[in-house]
Formats: sequence, structure tokens, C-alpha cells
Amino acid sequence: MIMSQEGFRLLQRECINSGLCYECGLCASVCPAKAIELKMYDWGRNPELTGRCTDEACTRCYDVCAAKLVPVSAMEKRFFGRGRRMDTVEKVGGVCRFVGTGCAVDPEIREIGVSGGVATSLMIFALEKGYVDGCVLAGWDAEKPWLAKAYVATSKKDVIACSGSKYQPHPQLLGIREAYEMGLKKIAVSATPCHAQSLRKMMMNEDFADISGIIRLISCNFCAAHWALAGTKWLLKTWLGVDMEAVREMNYRTGAFPGTMRVRTKDGRIHEKAFVRSGGVAQLGRFTPEECRICLEKVGYAGDVVFGDTWCHPTLPPNFDLFPPTEAEMQADPRLREAAAKGLSAIVARSEFGLKLLEECRDAGRIRMFANTGEETEKFLTGVASEKPTWYGPWIDARKHRGMPVREYI
Repeated sequence: MIMSQEGFRLLQRECINSGLCYECGLCASVCPAKAIELKMYDWGRNPELTGRCTDEACTRCYDVCAAKLVPVSAMEKRFFGRGRRMDTVEKVGGVCRFVGTGCAVDPEIREIGVSGGVATSLMIFALEKGYVDGCVLAGWDAEKPWLAKAYVATSKKDVIACSGSKYQPHPQLLGIREAYEMGLKKIAVSATPCHAQSLRKMMMNEDFADISGIIRLISCNFCAAHWALAGTKWLLKTWLGVDMEAVREMNYRTGAFPGTMRVRTKDGRIHEKAFVRSGGVAQLGRFTPEECRICLEKVGYAGDVVFGDTWCHPTLPPNFDLFPPTEAEMQADPRLREAAAKGLSAIVARSEFGLKLLEECRDAGRIRMFANTGEETEKFLTGVASEKPTWYGPWIDARKHRGMPVREYI
């Protein structure tokens, strides 16, 4: 018989103290006693039991955690209506109903969005058309504007305020409970691939139907890693010469594609440097936390829709700031004009609803969409999916050899 607190002890032993926890916060969101807190340390956050568990037997926190075991095959069949076609690129790229690129039509979104701004446009469209009444997004802490946190957006203004990548781990799924307690009935969630897997695991368990039942859409992003907050501290102090406590506003990637890290300090000064071309993103790679080094999932297998940059795309690599296409090339392929102007979003639609929403958003004139050719899809998804096994495969093999736990995908 499982007694009070045994559920958390199981979570702690199997998922937290084993180094597999990716700080999503879903364990805290589903705790009926609100006894779990994501405590902040210099090295990151850690789920800890800070209150009294329910007096009844409870394993809710452990049951939703996908840090140790990810039932990918069952998730895909349940939420996408079929498994992968293993004789195609879906073997590594996941279930695909559409693979291509796109961009926002709204000039404001096009300007502030990372890459093409399609993810931001889709969230706004879903809100305005009533498909959802709220979106759980990654925003900034009002008191610590360099610290990412979950934000529940209910308007276009809210969504735009959350646009842009947040290159640091944070408990995004604490926003699920916040949205539920706000009384929202249908929500979209923006999530990293690992966080999305926890959501799907929760949604497959009828014991969580009350809170998981409000989720209508999961939007994923391609994810190489969520670099530790120490990396952001290093960029601010060493790279930009800014004291963290002096920050008033921060954006990792803004302006001309592929983006400039721009920080406004409390004295009104702007501090900026090209995030990709000046090596900021490469420097962050030095701060990859252990939970990311045992993750093989970059392409968002659990998302209804997935967005990212066009790295690995054979025709549209994000380097047109360095090698601009000619006018003749842009006339021959309209994608090149958009890519050269402000970048393009890579788009993957996995569920029928995800594809339906994208097509309606396109038909309403909110986004432009361009389908890949079959050859482009093959090369693009193969390239993106191969990166993490190449980078982290040796790390995972070492853990296995030493008898240490790793994340399993079944």
C-alpha cells in the first residue's frame, strides 16, 4: 500500500535525484495539497516537498512525470490518430501531416517574432476565433525581468508580450494550474518537447481529466537544450557587461534575423550584440544542464504543431544575412524573399486539429505557409533529428555503462 508522501519519495528517487528532472513543474501543478515547490538554487530549480501531503495514498506527482519513461508510440496513436510510417522520414521525425515553412503577415508580429513569427500568430488566431480562451506561454518575471516564468495570456497584447525564445529552464507547466484556477475552459500551451511529453502523459491518464481536459492545443518548439540560468548570467555580465540586477528588459533574439540579444537597463541604456553571429548561442552551449544531455528529442514528437528555425533545411538555411539571394533567385522561389527579409519559421503539423488551425490561420490572411518538397522534408527532419544523438549519445552511453539511469523512449 502506498502511504502519504510515498508518491513524492518515488518521484524523488526515480526522477529528481537521478538527474532526469527537467524542471517542468507539472508535479507541483497536480499536487492536490500544493505541497511541492520548485525551489530556486544557483544551479537551477528543484522540486521539493515543502508542505504536507494529502493524508490519503497519492502518486499524482509521479504519475505525470515523463522524465524517466516516455511512451511515445502510445502518445502518437492516441493524439495523432496513427503511429509513424516507419519506412519514411517519420521514423526519426515523428508523425507528420505537414512539413514546411511560413511567416506572419502582421508587420508587428513579423518584427518581434523569432524566425517567422508563425507561433505567435497562431496563438493569437486561436484566441480570437474562440478555439481557446487562454494560452500558457513563456514570459518574464515582472520583478526579475531576466528570469523566465509561465504566463497565462488571454489577449493579443499578452501573447505579443511573451513572443521570443527564452533560453533558460523554467517551470512552464505551473501555468497549467494557474489557468485551471482562473476558470479557463480551453487552453493552448507552448512547451518544449520534454514538457509536452509530460502533458501528454497526464492527458492519457483519466485520473487527471479535470485539469488535463482544458488543454486543446500543444505547440512545441525545436529544442537543442534549455541552457542553465548560469549561462544567461554569464552572457549578461561577461558578454554584455551588464549587472543582472540592473536589467529592466531583456530579449535573447530580436531585430534582424537571426537576431540580436538586446538588454535595456534601468538607466535607459541599450546593450546589444548579435546573438548568433557573435557567438552568444555558442557560449550558452557550455551551460547545458545534465537533464538536457540525456534527452534525444529535438523535434517535438508530442506537439500538435511544432515550430523552429530552419537550421538543416537544404534550401532555406538561416544564413541569408551572410549570403543574400539574388533577385532572380527570389523571383523563382518566393520563400527566399521572406527568408532574406526576416527569417522563416519551420513548421510541422502532427495532429489533424493542428493542421486545421494552421490552414484556417493561413486562409484568414494571418500567416503565409510554404510546403516543403519531399526531398526537403527528408533532409530537414533527418538533419534536425540527428543532432542530439550525435551530441549527447556518448554522454548517454557513459551513464548506461556506469549503471546510471537515462530517459527511455518506448
